[in-house]
Amino acid sequence: MASYKIVELRDESIDTEAIEAGIEATSAFNSDADLRSGMLPQTFTEGADGLCWAEYGRETYYDRSTLEGTKQTKRAERYAVIFLQNGYVAIAKATKEVEQEVLTTLAAVLDEDVKFETVEFDEEDLRTVIEESSRVQRVDVNPSKRERPDHVSAQDRGDLRDTDWWEQYFGDPFEQIRVDLPNRNIEVEVGFDDTGRITLYGREIQMAIQAEAMRYLTDEIIDPYRSPSNFQETLGGYK
Repeated sequence: MASYKIVELRDESIDTEAIEAGIEATSAFNSDADLRSGMLPQTFTEGADGLCWAEYGRETYYDRSTLEGTKQTKRAERYAVIFLQNGYVAIAKATKEVEQEVLTTLAAVLDEDVKFETVEFDEEDLRTVIEESSRVQRVDVNPSKRERPDHVSAQDRGDLRDTDWWEQYFGDPFEQIRVDLPNRNIEVEVGFDDTGRITLYGREIQMAIQAEAMRYLTDEIIDPYRSPSNFQETLGGYK
């Protein structure tokens, strides 16, 4: 299972050599800080049709238990950054602090004088994704009627839209959905939530498949419903 958030760029495609050079220029190994952070050039990989990806790394302290007692040591955290070459970048889901670090580094990699933001999904966005899907597998809702529970989650091996539960709750605000998208050439199920997180479900999904899946999602599900004027804002263009 892998989770990502997406970032809109000004340009649809970027020369891979320029991306690789930007990754080298922002390498964590160039840092002389006690806790280093930055891109990891050795992870840069080119996939099919211009897709490429690398990892952002950051060192943190943690306490390790030994027979002599607790010792403080360092460990490295790594986060994937996928250049989808369609006007979007996918970054691995992280805490807000780490997300901001990755976005700042991404701007440096691309030599962009802009404060990048991740795209968020609102209620209408999630409903449009459902409309575009062939099967709704799971939905988490916040019922609006006081006599109902505070939170309800349901899943179905077929299509949740064919159940009585759907008739009862489909009008309530959605928090998270899990759908099966049609005509995709990837064998992963996809989840969306109202924070903008996109989750690819499956065991040990190869990075090439993750990159292909994220490009499919941005090409076919997200970008067609966005307003061109919404750069660095929420999707907001779903109809």
